[in-house]
Amino acid sequence: MSLPTQDGVGQLLEPVLEYGDSPWRTSSQRASDLYESGVKLWRKEDLVDFERQLAQSRVAEKFTVRRLDGSLVHIKNPMFGVQKPIWKPYVKFQEYWRLVRAKPDVPPELYNCTYLIDWVNQTLRNYEGPIENVQLLFESSRQQWNASASCKALISQFRELVGGDGNVKKITKIVCFGLGDINFKPPDWWRIENSSKTEDKREPETSVVEGAFIHHAMAMTIADITRSYKTAEDSGVRLLTQDPNYSDETKHILRKIGFEVVGEYGAGGFAELDDESIVFSAFAAAPVKQIIADLARPAAIVCAETTSAGVYSHIKYLIPICSLL
Repeated sequence: MSLPTQDGVGQLLEPVLEYGDSPWRTSSQRASDLYESGVKLWRKEDLVDFERQLAQSRVAEKFTVRRLDGSLVHIKNPMFGVQKPIWKPYVKFQEYWRLVRAKPDVPPELYNCTYLIDWVNQTLRNYEGPIENVQLLFESSRQQWNASASCKALISQFRELVGGDGNVKKITKIVCFGLGDINFKPPDWWRIENSSKTEDKREPETSVVEGAFIHHAMAMTIADITRSYKTAEDSGVRLLTQDPNYSDETKHILRKIGFEVVGEYGAGGFAELDDESIVFSAFAAAPVKQIIADLARPAAIVCAETTSAGVYSHIKYLIPICSLL
């Protein structure tokens, strides 16, 4: 729509056309302005609060999310009052470039939200059930990892990190993100493709969780190295892990072998970050390093090499996984 304007003496001028304006263009500029002014995309208190909200999804009529400018938006909870929900909520992060460059696939009211809610259907997982003897399979995989050259390389790097200069760094926790579910069964398409192969080329169904086995074994190695530098007067080193895809069976096994399972819905684990942490990120569907930049300056980050890790050049120890495996 165009509206006529007037000059200083009341003379009608040509109308000013409203062209090129849109909620997305306005929102993206607003997000950029806020970010450049120093506003943080993520805050610990928001992540803790949203984790708490999602944990109450059966009894909450709505979820409340904070926009980048501090205003609040309310989202209706479709699972409110459902006795046996097949949908589980989890946090869906909108990283910086989605706020300023890639138009989010959400209503305009949510454009400036750095975290939202999404849902995963659990019917197939419930139908398939857990993998048999998964703890024995994990222990076997862990033994292979412990005997590998990659494990020795990791131990060497972390000994250099923790106490290589003679001054042992204070590390109180290992915080892991997206290490993968060790009870995940392959989807139908994988089984069909696998069964079409000749017998000598077929893989066991447990091959789809071998990466998750190794990641958890790596986390335990990192924890062992760090704990080896602790004295009797020091507090222990906690080993925490967050992955919204963990099954109940996986969480039970991980707790038995020394992990603390945190952030069941994908947010609370980030609130555990501090400057005395080591971060290990593998399959995380979240902008882990962007979130870290707002919350802490950990002693080291172990992550996939094909990430935008260069923006965190202030961290001396950024160890890519693929250099070890």
